[in-house]
Amino acid sequence: MKVIITGASAGIGAGIARVLAGEGFSLGLLARSGDKLRALCEEFDRNQPDGYAVHASAACDLRDPQATETALHALIDRLDGVDALINNAGVVIRKDVWELTLDEWRTLVETNLCGLFYATRAVLPTMREQRRGHLINVSSISGRMPLPGGSAYAATKYAVAGFTESLFQEVRDFGIKATVLFPGSVDSASHRHDPAADHSWKVKPEEVGLACLDALNTAPGTCISRIEIRPLGRGPG
Repeated sequence: MKVIITGASAGIGAGIARVLAGEGFSLGLLARSGDKLRALCEEFDRNQPDGYAVHASAACDLRDPQATETALHALIDRLDGVDALINNAGVVIRKDVWELTLDEWRTLVETNLCGLFYATRAVLPTMREQRRGHLINVSSISGRMPLPGGSAYAATKYAVAGFTESLFQEVRDFGIKATVLFPGSVDSASHRHDPAADHSWKVKPEEVGLACLDALNTAPGTCISRIEIRPLGRGPG
């Protein structure tokens, strides 16, 4: 299977990529950091010496619609097609409405929502022509049950869910699936990650990858439309 993953250079995206690479999928990895993407591709190639899977990368800022379209088309060409797109790229800014700046609002909306839309639009013509494909859009548990101190972030993640569920109605007649994924607390080592804190109770990025793998492996005539994955344990406090 040929899968393109956005936001693939670290955290959840890298965890998803490692799981799918281990299953022999051909991957197209997209993120802003070209160096990190190349390192990840090299890691996969070392672990798959037979070369039966193709791993390609493209660096771009998803907030730029033309750059996104160019990068996605380059990955499709390198992979010789695409079976699935996992829209994982996103930013987290945890501030309440009193503290959030206008620039931070724009960053959240342009990355978490517009970037996802641009990437989706770039792959849909190929999927429609081949009459199959799968779109997995990563929302957040904040897209179901928002927490205080993150109203703008929650707004974008609710939008991801609404977009995905409406999208499913628009593409299903072309054999294209759409799934929205709601991860809870994930040990993603993001910029908000405190290395001194206990993160052992959180969902691991690779566990999110396993959920994606299950969704991708459904029979052609069925679609898992919603996945919520949360830690069983509770965090401190």
